[in-house]
Amino acid sequence: MKIEQFMESAQRVQPYKSNPLLSELAKKFGLNTEEILKLNSNENLFLSREFLQELITQSALELDPRLYPLEEDIELRQKISEKISVETDQIIISAGGDQAIELLFSFLQTGDQVTLVTPTFSIYRRTALQRNIDLKESSLEKDFSLDIKKTLKIALGSSLLVLCNPNNPTGNQFPKKDVIDLIEGFNNLVLLDEAYQEYSDYSLIELCQKYENLIVLRTFSKAYGLAGLRLGYLVTNKKLATMLRERYFMPYPVSNIVLKTGYKILNHSDLVMGTVKDTIRNRDWLILELNKINGVYAFNSKTNFVFFKTEKPYNEIYDFLLSRGIIVSRFGSVLGMDNCLRVTVAPINKLEKFIDVLKEVMLI
Repeated sequence: MKIEQFMESAQRVQPYKSNPLLSELAKKFGLNTEEILKLNSNENLFLSREFLQELITQSALELDPRLYPLEEDIELRQKISEKISVETDQIIISAGGDQAIELLFSFLQTGDQVTLVTPTFSIYRRTALQRNIDLKESSLEKDFSLDIKKTLKIALGSSLLVLCNPNNPTGNQFPKKDVIDLIEGFNNLVLLDEAYQEYSDYSLIELCQKYENLIVLRTFSKAYGLAGLRLGYLVTNKKLATMLRERYFMPYPVSNIVLKTGYKILNHSDLVMGTVKDTIRNRDWLILELNKINGVYAFNSKTNFVFFKTEKPYNEIYDFLLSRGIIVSRFGSVLGMDNCLRVTVAPINKLEKFIDVLKEVMLI
């Protein structure tokens, strides 16, 4: 491809909406960096920063940075296999969920089709456009439900069908039977994104050996609090997993310190699941409090975030919150609804501040 063609093609790809720089935000609004509430990326703010830093320090001291990671990858896959009851050879470790997505899209070719159930995680659209892959969309119904027949009809001829369950940004989890019907009704690969599974009612990861077309994506960025380290994994049948791991992934895609830290945090699963329980309790409180505010409607959630809409323009809400040092995600129009936003579930003192400021702007 000539550079002129590349530049023209790249115009189709929207830049990823990165977070505002906390230092610049603090300076702009006369705040301390520590005062800013970052509630836009669905990170686990319940796990202690000091606890995670200690795990990273331990990992660094146990490793020889001169050596490529090999045993660490095997050990982490073994640990994950024990945790989720699948075989070690079914697992592919990646540098965050994003790299796993890139891997799956890498063996698609120009002219191949991918169907996304929308609205969905923005990286899927971005990755497809980067590779000039034909993109089709099957939108959820207005009540966030999944129309199986419609989706299978739209997806006919696609090489890959992508479904987030629970869904981002709407936060809902689809009935198990609907998802299984979708997997059984589609004759090519189904990527089931379970990034928020720990906060939900069920997982279908145990079906990866039963359905040869099923691939499940998981991440350490949400419940396990390692967003900054970039660690994720795929689970599928052994034959496909081995082919992807050995023939499509670059060697040593994840650093040994990240692999070792992932291993160590799985030794603290009880602590992690304790923060999941805290998150679910605060999530339920947040939904109730949002729905008490006149002009605000919050939707039920099976994730660590809450999707909501307001009667006031969403940019006005976003900017006001930002001026008070609170960052949320703004979406605008979603499934015909205007003024949609999303907020991460956080410890109660942070949520109380968010609710107070939101009440203030809704009264203006």
